[in-house]
Amino acid sequence: MTEKKRILDNIENDNSRPVLFSESHGGSESQLRLLFKYVPDEYFKDINLILNNANPSLIDKDRLNVLWMQHFVNQEEAKNLGSKDFVDQLDYVVFNSHWNFEKFQYQFKIPENKSIVIRNAVEQIAFHKKPKDKISLIYHTTPWRGLRHLLNVFKKINLKNVELNVCSSTKIYGKKFGEKYDEKYKSIFDECINSDNINYFGYLDNTKIIELLKKMHIYSFPSIWPETSCISAIESMAAGCNLVTTSLGALYETCTPFGKFITIDKDLQNLENKFQTKLSECIENYWSNENQELLRLQTETINKTYSWEERSKEWIGFLKKLKN
Repeated sequence: MTEKKRILDNIENDNSRPVLFSESHGGSESQLRLLFKYVPDEYFKDINLILNNANPSLIDKDRLNVLWMQHFVNQEEAKNLGSKDFVDQLDYVVFNSHWNFEKFQYQFKIPENKSIVIRNAVEQIAFHKKPKDKISLIYHTTPWRGLRHLLNVFKKINLKNVELNVCSSTKIYGKKFGEKYDEKYKSIFDECINSDNINYFGYLDNTKIIELLKKMHIYSFPSIWPETSCISAIESMAAGCNLVTTSLGALYETCTPFGKFITIDKDLQNLENKFQTKLSECIENYWSNENQELLRLQTETINKTYSWEERSKEWIGFLKKLKN
């Protein structure tokens, strides 16, 4: 049995996880698959890699226990990080952003000498010229992260040469999860289907999302969810899309200096008004020389900064150091 298969079997057989790993294509599961693609099997020897679950039953006393925590502190699977007994059994906790590390350190006093930040990464996306006949917006994440507010804003903007493409479904986390939660968001999905200038795709495989992003102009993401990193934002910027979003969670850390931000607002009407202003400005200025030069710089920078070629070196260095 390979080291990677051993780790994957442990995750797949973890009944305390809210989703089945093999069926889920969420950010965390996709990052683990890419980690295994880019880091050779030999580096995982003697490593018990635990994904997003501070469950004491997952500790392996015969191996080095590494918890890769990409969830936010308020998630059920993170609660045991408040237990000193559990943390004492961990050799390291890997966080996906400095913002996320700081939240866990503040909330649970995770020892700094057991903590490391290794940011998420994406596979490089080749640059493609964008179509000039219209401006295409995209929203490609789960519905609870801000889709309702985007729909409200998009309808107020109401420009004939602007379309919205929505790739959103709970099915990204697997059939069982989708059956349980899709009904909750059915009215939003139906609104997408029945609205002018909106193309609703539902769930799309990531490879199809990437191909779509190459034709998109703006990732419109009025996030109301505390992202601990944000794969969808990184992919969009790598594909040459402007990003209009909020400063909530790790979005500012992840997307600076290229993202166009509004401050998060508990008054959701205020949030929509601010987002509408920022998004309208971005649409109006999209084809300006200044913005086009910035997008070229953004594509080059993001593809280098968040490449798995670079991130794999960080993981290999960390795993080698851990064993010494």
